[in-house]
Amino acid sequence: MPPAVRAEILDAYEQRLRTTGNAIFADPEARRQALCQANAVIDDVDRYGASGTAEMAPVATPFTLSVGRDRAQRGIHPVQSLRAATLLFEAALPPLIREYARGDADDGAVTANVAATLHRTIMARIETGALSYVGFLLERVFTSHLAERRRIGRELHDRVAHAIGVGLQHLDLHRIYQKRRSDRAEGKLDQAGRAMRDALSLTRALSEELRHSVGPAGLEDALRGYLKASVPSSVAITCTVTGDTRTVPQAIAEEIYLVLREAVRNALLHSGSGRLDVSVEVCGTALTAAVRDHGRGFTPSPQDLSGGGLLSMRERVELVGGSLSICPGPAGGTTVAICVPLSGESR
Repeated sequence: MPPAVRAEILDAYEQRLRTTGNAIFADPEARRQALCQANAVIDDVDRYGASGTAEMAPVATPFTLSVGRDRAQRGIHPVQSLRAATLLFEAALPPLIREYARGDADDGAVTANVAATLHRTIMARIETGALSYVGFLLERVFTSHLAERRRIGRELHDRVAHAIGVGLQHLDLHRIYQKRRSDRAEGKLDQAGRAMRDALSLTRALSEELRHSVGPAGLEDALRGYLKASVPSSVAITCTVTGDTRTVPQAIAEEIYLVLREAVRNALLHSGSGRLDVSVEVCGTALTAAVRDHGRGFTPSPQDLSGGGLLSMRERVELVGGSLSICPGPAGGTTVAICVPLSGESR
């Protein structure tokens, strides 16, 4: 392949990525990877193009596999990769045909062979990248679900088991005081009853969380139900919903519900705020949501975002192609903000 033809294809491809506003062009590393892939495509066509050979060498190299995973990490939607593939085909086909059909009597057959090989080698890389992209997302789903199970396990151990242990301790003390005919025996029995009722209440709350999901009534119904059941009466709460949350795809609504639930729980446990503001807005192209408290404020460090509940929240949002931010409010408190595109595009 003459260097001038290769340079012409790569320049035209990069120009098309730029003028169409493709997300791959906007990310320097993704753009570098795309040009490396384009070079490999040109090599394949150079090797097999004019002959019409059906069999090509496997394209599932470590680099090709890493591209899909890397784009998932960078939040680049597969739609952008498919569009980039189309742009590469459009940029490469005319120069390749001009190069291979030159002086060939059967230029129609040459053109067909070149186009077929170009199409096959591009789509082989798209397929390989898509598999690694999906594999990465499945890992993220597993990680998020595992984090949720661990959280519930901690709740059972730290709160439910503790309340039961306290209740049993009071029952043991009741028996001891009863044998001594102490006036304190009755008080210990009352304390045991309160501890057991606390444990029962906690168990019911966890059971409700496990059972509850976003059903046909939509995200708004699930969110209001959770707030009603879980926010104590001592905390003033506003919940503002704009747009029809029933139009949000089920998979997105479920993940966003879990993130909002975790944000509300964190605010109740850590902010010391007597007021929470929860908002959700659904428009044609995006879902935005926020949980704002008016407490002591919190600015997460990189370490805070690298593990635990905050990491799980961020991963759930990124899983559906969105972004999450946590920042202090202008007048104190903390705001957790979410934005998720609904048009099938990456952010």
